[in-house]
Formats: sequence, structure tokens, C-alpha cells
Amino acid sequence: MYSGRFPYGRYDRAPQPDLTLEDLRRVYVLVPREDGRGDENVTVVEMTDRQFREWIVAKAALHGVPLIPPLGRIGLETRLRLLNYLIHHGVRIYLVPKPEA
Repeated sequence: MYSGRFPYGRYDRAPQPDLTLEDLRRVYVLVPREDGRGDENVTVVEMTDRQFREWIVAKAALHGVPLIPPLGRIGLETRLRLLNYLIHHGVRIYLVPKPEA
């Protein structure tokens, strides 16, 4: 069982399974808008490269995971790899539920 490493304490929990490309549309993040007027809720797929880079670095730093994202364009496969890297280091990535069919 994984023992989480967070600034607010440790607790035991089951490991989170790896994300897939389809899951990237279910990860929502509150980020500052590009035009500077407030915040917006966007998925990892909809985020700009700058928004994703700033968010993933902040998320990793919050949990004490060393992470240096690539410069330039960050494709979906790279985003997926970086998120799974965080998951393997014990960072929980929350998803919205799948829609009922």
C-alpha cells in the first residue's frame, strides 16, 4: 500500500491506476485566463502549453516531486506521461466521472 507524501500529512491509500489519453478530457483544472480576466475551468486537453506547464510544475512542487517539463509544444502523449509520472510518485489526479450512457 502506498503511503502518501503530502505537506499536510501521510495516510495509506490504494495506488491510482495510470491515466489514458481518453482520461485527459476528464481532468479539469482551474487556471488563470489567457487574457488576464479571472480564472476558467479547462481540461488538460484544452489547456495551452503555458497553462499546462505552469500548472504541472506547481502541482509537482506542492507534493515535493522533482519535475522539469519540456520547453515548447507539449503534446497530449507528453502531458499523459507527465501526469502518470506524478501518479507514480503518489500525487492524486482527480477525474470527473464518466457520463452515463
